[in-house]
Amino acid sequence: MSTTLDVSPSTIDGIKRKAKSIGRKTQVSHLMALDIAAQQSGYDNFHHARRALQRGLDGPPLHSIFISAYWRDTSTKPASAGLEVLKIRLPRPLMLFLTKHQCSYARNLQGFFVEYSDHLELRVNTDTQDRAKERLIKAAIALQFIEATGLRPATNQFQRSAMKRANELPSTDHASKWVSEVAGSWLVLDEPYKHVTEGPDLARREAWVASSNLHWARLDWNGLYNPGEAVPHVLSNDANLLSRVVGAVERLSDSALKVAGQWCFHTDSYYGQYVSPARKVEGKKRKPRPGTTYRSSTNAVEFQWRPGFPTRQRPSQEMSMKNHRALGNALQRLHVSNIPQSAYQKLMRVQSELEDWMYAEYTNEKRKKMDLNAYYGRADVQGYAGVVNVLKAIQRIRSILLESYLDCKPLRDQLKNLDAAHVCVKK
Repeated sequence: MSTTLDVSPSTIDGIKRKAKSIGRKTQVSHLMALDIAAQQSGYDNFHHARRALQRGLDGPPLHSIFISAYWRDTSTKPASAGLEVLKIRLPRPLMLFLTKHQCSYARNLQGFFVEYSDHLELRVNTDTQDRAKERLIKAAIALQFIEATGLRPATNQFQRSAMKRANELPSTDHASKWVSEVAGSWLVLDEPYKHVTEGPDLARREAWVASSNLHWARLDWNGLYNPGEAVPHVLSNDANLLSRVVGAVERLSDSALKVAGQWCFHTDSYYGQYVSPARKVEGKKRKPRPGTTYRSSTNAVEFQWRPGFPTRQRPSQEMSMKNHRALGNALQRLHVSNIPQSAYQKLMRVQSELEDWMYAEYTNEKRKKMDLNAYYGRADVQGYAGVVNVLKAIQRIRSILLESYLDCKPLRDQLKNLDAAHVCVKK
């Protein structure tokens, strides 16, 4: 049996939002709508609700969490850049409700990583200061949601497959998938825009839930995806989990994350690195930000830098264009040969990497000698017939690489891909 929960708000902000909804539907005055919304939450009137909820503000000590993001704006003249740091406070320390592994799977936390026990960092650049602040605010709201609900983002195929049927919910949009500590219990946060919350779309959604043996509720909360614009709903296979999460979420407000009604931002130098209080206390030094320093490697040179990403390296030697053509021809033929998907993926990595090496080797005046179709774009390419010929082609590629380059880590990485493809084909 499916369940649709009509949950009453349990915060001042929630009561105010409910009152606006009541006012639109009934045409009563705003003051009367505030009293009605408060009474639906169990209070005598709005004045009673405000006094009772404000008295409850005094609670256990909160824990500071810092979230940072770099930004570089090339639209300004001259270009401007900086590092934004947002401080929030939550009932539990960061590491008690979010692991390093889970972080990048959560809505609004993609691209962030747990830099220290009290610090999340977005390593890659955002393109403006406002965009950096937007990313930090959304990350803060996501942390608040995770801490309050006890939910964890689904991180593997087994967890996602358990809630596969939720994908069939009509007009589902911007859905994020979550699991609880109870084995087998899951929840989907569905955040469509307003047009699906009324008329035929709403009727289809309600009918689907009624026939699915699942449970759902519309939340009186701003949501994660596009706070205040999308309309959050929750869908679950566990009525108890749904009820608990709805209660927890209805008590949330972004005002709890602010100081004196304002987001607590601090702007620092783009060329610096934020060191959180916990890291300072423990005296742990930070490693340089990836993509911002030069690192040497035997027989290899760096050829691509991007802040926030590991620097890419290639062999320091230059391969002849004859050998590039030979490698490209073999890899393009393997591309259209009948080989296992696992081998195909390994070989495509080699093909892409070698083309990048070629462009890095043949720069400026040397570019005139380069064959732009060496690795991609040849017409009438025929695949290799049979496993034996495929294996010989892989071995030939390996031999040319060893003849052309001295031993180095980037070369060894590509040889590993070739060896893995060889094993997959041979099985």
